[in-house]
This record gives sequence, structure tokens and C-alpha cells, in this order.
Amino acid sequence: MKQGEQSLLKLRPYKKVPQDKKKQLVELVFQKEWKIKQASLFLCINYATAKNIILKFRKTTIRKKTLQLPESKRCHYKLIEQSKSIVKVITSKGGLQIYDSSPQKS
Repeated sequence: MKQGEQSLLKLRPYKKVPQDKKKQLVELVFQKEWKIKQASLFLCINYATAKNIILKFRKTTIRKKTLQLPESKRCHYKLIEQSKSIVKVITSKGGLQIYDSSPQKS
């Protein structure tokens, strides 16, 4: 056999991961804070495939949202002595924004 024929025989069949399993994987990893390996075993997805799904989600969804924030809405700091404003904490977890319901005065 030639080398090209041997490489064709070694190819593994491609299995496409359904969209609902991708959403479940993202939810388990980002919202429920599971490890990628745990979530991939739970959902019967290959670890390398699950890792690629998570990396693609981070690249397309999470980073895209942080880049859209204007400079005035990004993280800032002030000296506590000079600050008399109300602090409102907004965090992002897995691409979803979480608001702190109890603002504190500093």
C-alpha cells in the first residue's frame, strides 16, 4: 500500500455533536462550574471535542461581549478616601451578566 492509502484507512469516522449537547456542555462548565472532563464524560462527548467547543464559546461569545463594552463601563478603581459614590457590582459568568442586588456605600 502507498502512504496515501494507509492514511485513508486510519481516518476515524466524524461524529457531529448535536446543538443541545453543546448548550448543555456550556451550561455545565460555565454556570455549574464543572470541569470540562467531568461534563464531557457525563454527556458522552469526546474530551478533545468538548474542549474545542468550550474554547470556541469563549472566543466567540464571552470575549466578543467584553470587547463591546465602552471604556467608561470597564473596570475602574478609586481611592476609598476620595470616593463617596454608590458601588454597583456587575460580573459576568459564562457570558451572562450577574448583578449585585445590594449596592454598598464606600
